[in-house]
Amino acid sequence: MNILIQALLLIAVLLLLMILFFVNKYYIKTRSLMRYYENQGINNSYYFPLVGKYKRMLDSIKEHGDCMHYYKQLLTNQPDCKYTVTNLAHNVCIYFYDLELLNQLYKCSDLVKHQFGVEIFKQVMAGLVFNEGEEHSRKRKILSQAFHYQLLQNMIPQLSQIYEEFFEKIRNKRVSDCIMMGQEIVAESIVRLFFSNSFQGLKFKGKTMTEAVSGIIERVGSMAKSASYALFGKICFSFGQMASVKKDLKQIKEIYKEIITNRINSTNLEELQHKKQKDLIDYLIESKGISKIESEESITIDQIIEEFVTFQVAGLDSSGHTLGMVLYYLCIFPEKLVEEIEQTIKTPDDLNTESIKKMKYLGAFVNEVLRYYSVADQIFPRTCNKDIQIGDLIIKKGTQVNVGIIENHYNPKYFKDPHQFNPMRWLDGSLDKLNSYAFNPFSSGKHNCIGQHFAQLEIKVGIIKFLQEFDLELDQDYKFILKFSFLTEPLNPIPITFKSKKQ
Repeated sequence: MNILIQALLLIAVLLLLMILFFVNKYYIKTRSLMRYYENQGINNSYYFPLVGKYKRMLDSIKEHGDCMHYYKQLLTNQPDCKYTVTNLAHNVCIYFYDLELLNQLYKCSDLVKHQFGVEIFKQVMAGLVFNEGEEHSRKRKILSQAFHYQLLQNMIPQLSQIYEEFFEKIRNKRVSDCIMMGQEIVAESIVRLFFSNSFQGLKFKGKTMTEAVSGIIERVGSMAKSASYALFGKICFSFGQMASVKKDLKQIKEIYKEIITNRINSTNLEELQHKKQKDLIDYLIESKGISKIESEESITIDQIIEEFVTFQVAGLDSSGHTLGMVLYYLCIFPEKLVEEIEQTIKTPDDLNTESIKKMKYLGAFVNEVLRYYSVADQIFPRTCNKDIQIGDLIIKKGTQVNVGIIENHYNPKYFKDPHQFNPMRWLDGSLDKLNSYAFNPFSSGKHNCIGQHFAQLEIKVGIIKFLQEFDLELDQDYKFILKFSFLTEPLNPIPITFKSKKQ
C-alpha cells in the first residue's frame, strides 16, 4: 500500500513539475518579454496561449469570413502603428510596418532565420532559402548566373506546352479545385525549368516524380502544423512520419542525381552553345556553375537537387496558390485582359517576353492579385542573435522579428481604397513613386525571392493562354472565405468551369 501511495505521489509531483514547466515557458516568460516591449511603447500587443496571433485569425474567419480581416484593417484603424507584438507558442514576435524601420530591419546583419517551423522543412531540404551568411551569398551568385533573361525567354514555349497539355484535361469541364490544379501546373513548370523533359515517363511508387515530391511536401506541411510539434518541437522528428518521408526523399534524390550526372557526362559544351532551348541545368553546365566537387564558383549535384526540391516547395505553396487565385479573379474581371491579349498576341510567335512587357494591364492585374490576395502575409521570421536596436526599440536576443506584408498592402497611406480590387491603380500614376517596402510580395533585400521573375512569367503566360482558350465560369453559389493554413487560402476549393472558345 505504501509503495502504491509513494508511486502516486511521485506521479503527482512529476505532473506538477510538468505543469509548472509549461506555465513558466509558455506564459510567464513569454508575457514577461511582451511586457518589456509594451513598456517601450508597443501599444498593440496580443497574447493567446500557444497560438498567439492565429487565434485572432480564427476569430476573423468567424466574424468576417476572412482570416486576415483584422490585419487588413490594422493600418486603417491605427494609421500611426509602427509595430505590434504577439506570440507563437513560447516565442515572442515583433511585426514591423513603418517603412524606415523596415529599411533598418532588412539591412540588419544580426538576424538569422528562426528555427521554429523552418527546422521541420530543413529535415528534408537544404536549398538557398535556408542558407545564411557567406553560404547564401555564394549559392545565390552561382544560381543568379542561370536566372537571366534568355532562360526566361526560353521557358515561354515550355510553359505554353504545359498549359496546353492541361487544357486537354479540362476542356468544357468543371474543375472542383483550381488551386490544386494551379499547383500541378507550377510543379510541372519547375521540373522543366530545371530539367526540361528529363523526367517524362519516370515513376516513383506508381506516381509521377512531380506527384511524388508534392506528396512529400504535403506530409511535411501537415507535421509542421501539428499540435505535437507546437508543444514539443523538433523532438517530434524522432518518430512518426518523418522517417518514412526521409526514406522516400532519399530514393527520389538518387533518381535525380543519376539523371543530372548523366546529363553532365554526356553534354558536349560546343553543341550546348548552339542549343536553342536550354534549361537551368544547361546554363549551369555552360557557366561551370555545377560540378561534382564544390568550389567557390560552383555547386555540387547534390546541392542543385536540394535547390530543385526547395523550388518545388516554394512553387507549390506560393505560385500554385497565386495561379489558382488568378483564375478566381479572371472569372470576375476578364474583359480588359481579353481585349489587351487580342490586340497584342495575334499569333503563337507573338508570345514572348517583349510582348508580355508591352501588356501593361496584364502586369497591373498580376500586381493587384499579389497585393489584394497576398498568399504570404509575412516572410520567414528571423531571430535576433544578439540585442539590437531598430528605431527607438531595443530588441532582446532571441526575439523574433518579421515584416507585416499584408498590413502595408492594405495601407490607405499608399493604396487608395485598398479594399477594392482595382488593377488600374497601377496605371494611373498614383503608385509611380511607391516605396518597394510598401509592396513586397517577394520580400526585399539580399534574401528576396530569386525565382520571382520566373513566377510572374508563368502566371502571365497562364493568364494569356487561359483567356485565349476558355471562357471561365465560377459556380454561382460559391462563397469565398479565407482561412490560414501555413498560407492564406480559400476555405472552400474554387470550382470553375472552362468553356472552350473553339467549338
